[in-house]
Amino acid sequence: MPWMRSLVWTIVLLAVSGVPGAGEDWQPIVPQELQMTEFAAAPGAAAVQLYYRESTDHEHQSIFCYRRIKVLNDKGKQYADVEIPVLPFQHLNELKARTIHPDGSIVDFTGEPFEKTVVRNRDFKFLARTFTFPEVTVGSIIEYKYRLTWDPRIAYYSTVWSLQHGLYTVKQQFELRASTKFLYGWEGLTKHMGDTLGLSFSYSHMPNDLKPQKGGNTVKLDVENMPAFEAEPAMPHESNFKPEVRFFYGGREVQSSEAFWHDIGLEWQGQAERFISTADDIRRAAAAAIGEESDPEKKLRRLYARAQEVRNLSFERSRNAEESKKEDLKPNESARDVLSRGYGKHNDIARLFASLARASGFEASILRTSHRRTRFFDRMLLSSGQLDWELVQIKLNGTDVVLDPGTRFCPFGLVSWEHTATAALKLDKNGGAFLNVPPAPAEKSVLRRIAHGKLSADGSLQGEITMELNGNRALGARLEALEMDAEGRKKFLEDDLQAQLPAGASVELKESKGWDETEGPLVGVFKFNVPAFGSLAGKRFLMPAFLFQNLRKGDFQLAERKYPLYFRYAFGEIDNVILQVPEGYSVEAVPPGGNVKLPSVVFASARSIQGNEFISKRALLVNGILFEPAQYGELRTFFQKVQTTDDEQAILKRSTVDAKN
Repeated sequence: MPWMRSLVWTIVLLAVSGVPGAGEDWQPIVPQELQMTEFAAAPGAAAVQLYYRESTDHEHQSIFCYRRIKVLNDKGKQYADVEIPVLPFQHLNELKARTIHPDGSIVDFTGEPFEKTVVRNRDFKFLARTFTFPEVTVGSIIEYKYRLTWDPRIAYYSTVWSLQHGLYTVKQQFELRASTKFLYGWEGLTKHMGDTLGLSFSYSHMPNDLKPQKGGNTVKLDVENMPAFEAEPAMPHESNFKPEVRFFYGGREVQSSEAFWHDIGLEWQGQAERFISTADDIRRAAAAAIGEESDPEKKLRRLYARAQEVRNLSFERSRNAEESKKEDLKPNESARDVLSRGYGKHNDIARLFASLARASGFEASILRTSHRRTRFFDRMLLSSGQLDWELVQIKLNGTDVVLDPGTRFCPFGLVSWEHTATAALKLDKNGGAFLNVPPAPAEKSVLRRIAHGKLSADGSLQGEITMELNGNRALGARLEALEMDAEGRKKFLEDDLQAQLPAGASVELKESKGWDETEGPLVGVFKFNVPAFGSLAGKRFLMPAFLFQNLRKGDFQLAERKYPLYFRYAFGEIDNVILQVPEGYSVEAVPPGGNVKLPSVVFASARSIQGNEFISKRALLVNGILFEPAQYGELRTFFQKVQTTDDEQAILKRSTVDAKN
């Protein structure tokens, strides 16, 4: 009954709205929580989060977390499996967990969590502690609490409150106690800034009635009845849409956006110009790289290749201070250091390239750019860490060209996808100016597949596939494979191709080339087998007109979208499939294929017969990255037509002579 549910939640909110300082104790168990079988505010929900608490203490380097979840149906039992992220400098302490059954009986978790390696992207790996709640059934309440501490030498790291979770959350409490002393620096935790530095914060996507409350050195926020965040396929990272509060120290963050980025730009400009050099040794290195070449673009390509020869420490595993000392890896203070030592981090190499270019007469500027691996750049978010990567803009034959020498294996003329279609600060003596780094067109990142196969009378298909990765596709694969041995690279390519083939297919890599090259494609040649590619229907044989699977069809399951559809980069697929029909059969019906075109996407497919071979050619170009919900319907219709064309079937018939036998 509605009035009873209202009463239940009044009692629940009273029970969990204790004083923030007392939030580290188990919250009282309310009988109505135990008896609950559904939640009116989230009909059909698998579970509901009754309480969430996050209390951060920068003074004592710790975070306390508490979650209480009610399991409402069988699907909700998945929340019995818990994963607690633990960053490299953190330690998990004081973990307690318990299952509370509907009859009020309690089963404590008495085991030990085990470690699991979590990979968020190629650059970022960390350990998580995982465990499973005991004896969880429908109707159970599961709750756990723990504390994360970190090394006292790391006095502060960025704190973000994320207010929206995967479950509807009835009550949340956030608290942050500021530190009065810490180490701080724009390029790392290196510079001592003194006592009692001001704490400031910014927030985004917040409901109008919510605002953090600051008192003394503490900030608090209470939140009630926050709906679950419902992610959609192929959307930008959730942090771009969730309500968040971000905290900063230091004083700069209380400036206006214009003043903040102006001052940071001046600081970065000074650092870059002190690093960049056109001294004699730089000029000699540039001249040696260019040789007798006179064409400006070819000269620049040779300088770029020379910079890419430098050992790039940013794409090697992290080293602690002791390891760096043992290897005698010193911080570079200038482009001359990078040149003489032969190693550097990504921005060192970018600045070396700028030095070589200037020494050769080119106009070269540093662009300080953001990335969109997770959060998109927000000019109002006053965090210098958003712009952490340097590109180089060169004036070439009167045109500005942006290059990415600091990314290992990044070919000339391409910028790694995460640094495109996003803001960059072009540094100059006036504080710099923002510009947008253009993304590469679809033609730059094409997947080419050539398949030769022979169809057997039992419906199986065997043959050979050559797969060619270009542009961002090749760059991504090469970077993923940096820590792989030959067997790992083999499996990487086999898994990639197998996902593109029908269910049950098997592949074996015969050879590959291009792993350690900057220019040119990454190529793999495979043997493949699809056990049930075709099917017999009386005297006729049906087979798909296209061999490969559309990996994007899962992105268009929803009839409507709330969030944009997002691809990391523009891409293309160009295919040529040549299938030899079984002996004794000929092609009776050839599906027509078709063409579909929108302003940003193009699809063309054609089929033909040559002798006993069925030939299917296909091209798909997607020249867009972010498609707003208003564009989704048209784009969904486009890809449905692509899918319909890909699903067409060719019909084979037995020859007259063979049919008589």
